[in-house]
Formats: sequence, C-alpha cells, structure tokens
Amino acid sequence: MTTRRPILAALGLVVLAGAFLSGGILIGERTASADDRAAGRGQPSRDFMFQVIGVKTANQGGHTLNLFFHYRYASGIADKDIPDYTRLRTTALDSLAAVDAAKGPYWEVVNNQLCAQLKNGFPIQAISCELQVVGSEDPGPHDEPGYRASIETIGDIDPLDVPGPLAR
Repeated sequence: MTTRRPILAALGLVVLAGAFLSGGILIGERTASADDRAAGRGQPSRDFMFQVIGVKTANQGGHTLNLFFHYRYASGIADKDIPDYTRLRTTALDSLAAVDAAKGPYWEVVNNQLCAQLKNGFPIQAISCELQVVGSEDPGPHDEPGYRASIETIGDIDPLDVPGPLAR
C-alpha cells in the first residue's frame, strides 16, 4: 500500500499537468483566433490607394490640396462589386467643391466629412484619407507658408503618413 501512494501521486500529477497543458493550448488557440480576426489576419484583404495632386480650392482664401486615399474593401467582396476608383475620386472632388468657403471650415472637419462620405458610400470596411494643404508662397494674414496635413482614419487600417508637399 505504501508503494501505491507515490505511484498514485505521480499519476495524479501527470493527469493534472496534462489538464493544464490542454487548457493552455485551448486558451491560446482561442486567443490567437480572436487576435487574428481583430487584426484582419487569416482572411485575405483587398486594399487600394490613389492620389489627387494639385486640387485648387476656394476654402480659407484659396489653397492647393493634395489628396491621398487608402482603403480596404469589404471582406469577401466579389470582383464585380469593386467600384472604379474614379467614382471615389469624383465623389471626393464634388464634396470639396460643395464646401461652403464662406464659413472657412478647418481642414480637419473637411477631411472628416470627406472620409466618412467615401466610407459610407462605397463597399469599404476601412479607409484612411490624407488631405495636404500646400502653403502659399505669398501668404496672406491668415495663411501659413508651410504645408500642413489632416489624416482621418476610419476602421482597421493603418493611417496614411505621406510626406509632403508633393508638386504636380
């Protein structure tokens, strides 16, 4: 009977260690799967990027803008459902043309509205929009000579970070 106790104790430790190991593996698999889904890994993603350089605008006394758009299509989008990027480009330019320049909205507000409009109007799950304002060579009293940029990101995609200014 005294030899059975050490054997039973050892067997109990082996069973206990196996249970902990199995539990750890299951927890690890569930955590990895959740992380993969959250980061968009495990499923292929389809991204697209385009730019529009040298857009003239009347906002804030008239500026030249450089626009950059990087977006991720909705998961599982069919080839036939991918929109021609020129539709997004036209929507962006029409949106800029409709800005009430008399109100002099901040570029961050303009970019936020523009980015949200594209995200909501097309089969896009995530988008990052960068709106660069090219500084004036002869700045007025409310103008800056340097360039500045607004970056708006909606959804799980890396924010754009395009150095500027880029000339035509």
